[in-house]
Amino acid sequence: MIIKGLILLKVLLQNRANYFNNLAGDTVQLLKTKEYLQKLEVEVVVSSDYEVDLRDYDLVHLFNLFPVEATYQFYRNAVRQDKKVVLSPIFWDPTDFYKACGEFTSFQKWWQQTQGMRREIITGSSMLFPGSYIELLLLEEMFVHLPPSVIVPNGVENFFAKGGPDYFRNKYQYDHKTFVLSVGRITPQKNQLSLIKALQKLEFPLLIVGPVNDGNYYLKCRKVADPRKVRFLDTVNQTMLSSIYAAANVHALVSYYDLPGLVSLEAAAAGCQIVSTECGAAREYFGNLAFYCNPKEPESISAAVVKAWRATPNNRLKNHVLTNYNWEKIASIIKNAYQELLN
Repeated sequence: MIIKGLILLKVLLQNRANYFNNLAGDTVQLLKTKEYLQKLEVEVVVSSDYEVDLRDYDLVHLFNLFPVEATYQFYRNAVRQDKKVVLSPIFWDPTDFYKACGEFTSFQKWWQQTQGMRREIITGSSMLFPGSYIELLLLEEMFVHLPPSVIVPNGVENFFAKGGPDYFRNKYQYDHKTFVLSVGRITPQKNQLSLIKALQKLEFPLLIVGPVNDGNYYLKCRKVADPRKVRFLDTVNQTMLSSIYAAANVHALVSYYDLPGLVSLEAAAAGCQIVSTECGAAREYFGNLAFYCNPKEPESISAAVVKAWRATPNNRLKNHVLTNYNWEKIASIIKNAYQELLN
């Protein structure tokens, strides 16, 4: 809608129906996009309805190309109603992960069956919002013909820079003065079991925080974890999480892949030393200010954690993240891209 040269935007954001009950990175990305676009006076609605009436919207913004079936239904609805589509792919090739966890055969069949949907969405979208250049290069390699693309990084709340450790320590009576922290869904992709094993011969206490997405995997983690050194906490609220980050020395996210992992951004904003998987976009975000590991090699994980633990504290990474990846800046990039597309 254009009034006297001023573009007033009304945008529909769409993601999988269980995005709120099954919290993951795409949940945060969608909700923070909505919150910060609204601060820029963009009218934003979220819907998981496959047949929503689009007549009042300027464009449709879709999230997540990996669980593609729902995204494809949203896309087809937009095409039927002649609406422009922008796509945040949140995409990586997970083949190595499924090979490592012994599920490659079933994954490969599904992957091949659904690639046509991904290709149709990508080639039919008016604009792509990959979260990094390495994601864009992967999309170019796999799908060749891409629409115009704008790099839209993942963002972080300044809130995480303001936490203090006392709230966490007082509530949970945590004995260790400092510790290695790993925040994330407990699932094979996040690779907590390898982290536990990698730290078994080291003296570092380990705190794992996050919801159980895979019960059998969680039991495997508990079975090998020394209860004197390893503690598990379920999902906590954001205030508590910021306090936990503030209390930790090192945050380790040793996933089979991450883009770069929203929890790594949060922990960096809180001042933690960062250990990250080398698979994905983390190096593009953190450069030489973080420590990287091969998630398939316990020795690589333990070596990265030791280096991070011994590193001299400084605020370079914290300042880098808060300056370049704050949600205000990300929302401005998105709004400008919307306006460019509609113009």
